[in-house]
Amino acid sequence: MPKEPDPAAFSDFVLLLISAAPKLGLPLEAVLRSAGLPPEALCRRGVPIPLSAARYVWSSAERVSSDPVLGLRVAEALDVGALDILDYLSRSSASFGAALARFIRFAPLLADSGVLSLHADGGRAHFRHVSPNGVPAVSELLASMTVLRARAFSGEYVRPLAVRFRHHRNDRQCSAGAYERIFDAPVEFDAPCDELVFRREHLEVPFGSADPRLCEILEESAHLRLQQPSRVAAPPPAAPSGFIDEVRHVLRECIAEGNPNVDHVAERMGVSPRTLQRQLREQGTSHRALLAETRVALMDRYLASANPSRHMLAAELGYVSARSASRALRRR
Repeated sequence: MPKEPDPAAFSDFVLLLISAAPKLGLPLEAVLRSAGLPPEALCRRGVPIPLSAARYVWSSAERVSSDPVLGLRVAEALDVGALDILDYLSRSSASFGAALARFIRFAPLLADSGVLSLHADGGRAHFRHVSPNGVPAVSELLASMTVLRARAFSGEYVRPLAVRFRHHRNDRQCSAGAYERIFDAPVEFDAPCDELVFRREHLEVPFGSADPRLCEILEESAHLRLQQPSRVAAPPPAAPSGFIDEVRHVLRECIAEGNPNVDHVAERMGVSPRTLQRQLREQGTSHRALLAETRVALMDRYLASANPSRHMLAAELGYVSARSASRALRRR
């Protein structure tokens, strides 16, 4: 039988560990070399990598660090923004429940790994992660970041009723203090799946950082990313040298000027709109596709360098207002 393709992940999954390593004194050089990742995956978000390679990096780091709670320590070391758009989507959500729902929806921007779900049962809410081949450190990273972000964004002490992990305990008694410090709740191992259990009313805990308009822009931008086969744009193989890059360059300039429509781009390139569209079509792309790709790239750069506001992000993407940004992105 043909071998099934390796599930996909993105470099962001590994960059979380790389960004926390200096704070934790984690020796990752040998691990990263043996993982065989492309050099750009070690410094750029959105580079597609095999999920098996990402899991190898995390499991190897757990082994070489001899740290039984590496996932918890990485979670504590990561600043808001380490999860890129997932962090900002969560922070701008109206409530803890809304943030969890968006995280579930857009988690594939990190990796196509396991199944996340949220459901309420009586007076309890269950946030579950089912991943049969998961790495313990990653399971604990996800659980601890969920709790820590909920507290940071709400300003309230969100405390789970129970924390469950699928993996074995493995002599973690000596590290019980780390679990107590983060979760302040009973922690179980050898469970059917990874799970956080909260009081149902915790889903309604409001986030003081909520920004509905910014959240709308980010959500539509996240949809654009999910629709892209690769989040790192590469010129089509058949493109004549420099042509697609020239269009991208002109698009960036036109976005900055606030008018990236096809007529204006064609005028800047000294051709008619019909000629430009034909030339792009011959290369297997279009003005709309390149514009969406360029806006995603600009948003990535902006999110990596600043805490976004809806007005500044709209301006960065070439829209006159946050409302027009969300409307335009929704139409794509």
